[in-house]
Amino acid sequence: MSSPPLPSTSAISATTTTWVHVIKLRGYSHAKRLLDTGERVTSAVFQAAGHSWQVHVYPNGGNAECRPGSIALYLELVGNSKGDVVTAELRFSLLRHGAKLVSLSSAHDGGRRTDAPVTFNADVAGWGIEDVGTHGELHKPEYLEDDTILIRCDITVPDLVVERRHLPELGLLHSGSSSKKKKASQIHSMAQPPAPSASTIAVTASTGCHVVKFSGYSLLPGNGKHIKSAEFKEAGHAWRVWCSPDGDSEETAGHVSLYLELAGVEATDVHAEFEFSLVPHGHLAPCGDATCGARATYDKEERCFGIEDFKAREELEESEYLKDDCFYIRCDIAAMNKPVAKLLHGAEALGLLCCCDDHELCKNIHGRRDKVEADAYGKPWRCLGMLLSCLPIRSKPSRRTVFGVEYSRL
Repeated sequence: MSSPPLPSTSAISATTTTWVHVIKLRGYSHAKRLLDTGERVTSAVFQAAGHSWQVHVYPNGGNAECRPGSIALYLELVGNSKGDVVTAELRFSLLRHGAKLVSLSSAHDGGRRTDAPVTFNADVAGWGIEDVGTHGELHKPEYLEDDTILIRCDITVPDLVVERRHLPELGLLHSGSSSKKKKASQIHSMAQPPAPSASTIAVTASTGCHVVKFSGYSLLPGNGKHIKSAEFKEAGHAWRVWCSPDGDSEETAGHVSLYLELAGVEATDVHAEFEFSLVPHGHLAPCGDATCGARATYDKEERCFGIEDFKAREELEESEYLKDDCFYIRCDIAAMNKPVAKLLHGAEALGLLCCCDDHELCKNIHGRRDKVEADAYGKPWRCLGMLLSCLPIRSKPSRRTVFGVEYSRL
């Protein structure tokens, strides 16, 4: 009697895949200084899990409840015109400068993650995490170097793998040869993790200074009235200074009110910080006791911000700032330029990303912190090229030195 034919077999495997994107934010202090709570800079669009994404960085938090000294980070699904539904787990981390980037999520336990997988769809395009960096990382030199911080974003998505399998591979037959075949098949079917990607956000600011002379102080208009300076251009924009010599309202009567108006037509919002100062006659530098400033975002509706009670009239009239019935106001302005977001490709990303395996030589190079050794071996994160260059030397030990460091120390 012949044996019945063996059944056909298949397998369904539930797995996860983690995509890693690293953002280098240059000009962190400018973003922190000129953006208010709820205002952000945005990364370049990058690809992960078959979709387009971008990261929003809120240097002063996404809302008023964000802890001081921390930042908020949000991930947005971009261009989801088809209404695709994407479920993912998010994790954001701050990276040390010069540290090795571990691409496997299982080997990475830092940062903050969502409590549970979140769903992106046509109605909800973005999810994020507040209070990143609550342990003071953003004030430590290993995280903040050259006014630059590194942000890592992990996107972990579930996968269902459906494939045909031979019967021995399912573990239903227990022969030694089948076990070997099963092991070989498992090794063959293990997919390599996606290569990390990287991008940069460059935040810069323009600064300028303008001095206005107010003559005939005793003849200037009273409460509720103002005078305007000539239009001037500083920090990349056109401005005017408004002055109400006796306050701009009944509540501020008896005080000098000063305002800075954005005079030019702008296509986008202008994030600026300004400072008004009284300047002594014959000097250009302001004195600290007569200085007051503010941060503001100018848009199409709000184009004028200022200080309602800059200086009491009585104090001004008794000070050295008012002479010959005139005084000087200095206005210092810093305005944020349009951030430049750029996706890194090829060799550019090698200076930021390192995905080499756990080789002893690689670990030695990554661990170098001594300046002389850094000169000899290259910067710690550029280990891939160094690894390839040093392997032939490592196979033939030598007492030769480079910058005073022996090759044998590799």
